[in-house]
Amino acid sequence: METKIVIRSQFGHEIMAVNFAKAFNFDVVIVPNKDEKKAYDEEAEKIFQNMSFFYDRISIVPFEEKDHPAWDIIAELKAGKLENSLWTKFASSKLTPANTDGLPTYPGMNKENNTLFIPQKLVSDGECGVTAEQQSLPLFVFDFLKGKKGLVLGQHFSKVNDIEKVKALAKDFNLYVPGLSENPEVLGIRGVQHKAYYNMYAKLNASVGIAGTHTWILLTMFPEIPQIILFNNHGVERWKAIEKAYQANGYNIHCLGFDETTDLKLLAQEIENIFQNLLN
Repeated sequence: METKIVIRSQFGHEIMAVNFAKAFNFDVVIVPNKDEKKAYDEEAEKIFQNMSFFYDRISIVPFEEKDHPAWDIIAELKAGKLENSLWTKFASSKLTPANTDGLPTYPGMNKENNTLFIPQKLVSDGECGVTAEQQSLPLFVFDFLKGKKGLVLGQHFSKVNDIEKVKALAKDFNLYVPGLSENPEVLGIRGVQHKAYYNMYAKLNASVGIAGTHTWILLTMFPEIPQIILFNNHGVERWKAIEKAYQANGYNIHCLGFDETTDLKLLAQEIENIFQNLLN
């Protein structure tokens, strides 16, 4: 087995890869999917500036050495070849950034009892085997959350194309939307450095919704925060194996799958039942 793990981008699966690297005591190397040196160097630096927050053993492979051998654990995941047994090792590791000074604070959030809420996927990289629409659920599934205080929107969205949808959703569920009333630089989440949300995640008591980048951040940095992770059964991740690994370590992590055959009313009831017991 190689003793380095490669990342080529900077989304949720890359956070997963970095946590695997820490679990195995491996280095992480950055090798962007770029065929021209200038574009490669620029993308590599962007990835480094974002991902080095999570782990201090990350470096950029020079363009001339981009065929450098390393374990492409993300490619294995997407190809369905990642062994389920590896999640036990993954769940025993935790990413602990060395420096969180100067990051945005979120005074507009509740002082306690904040729940991250991710009802839909408005933006997806399309590399999980399912589209954003297939990963989403009808909003009625989450009706039990209406009226609850401290809901924080955690989904990615375009701050240009999706902003009206997001405002309507915020009104319907009484949501706190990061960047809408304070810290405008973090609005939309996608394209913003992950570390900008560190203090937001640190204030959460629970998370419920569709799996995404936020899921990997919570699992790897704040595994003690209870989660209900909802996923399409046709996706590439093995969420039930992940659930088993985290529960074996004493964490309150629940993963519920759905697809086109799912009775959504029953799913909604199951989500509500688990949610009511999350913090007990």
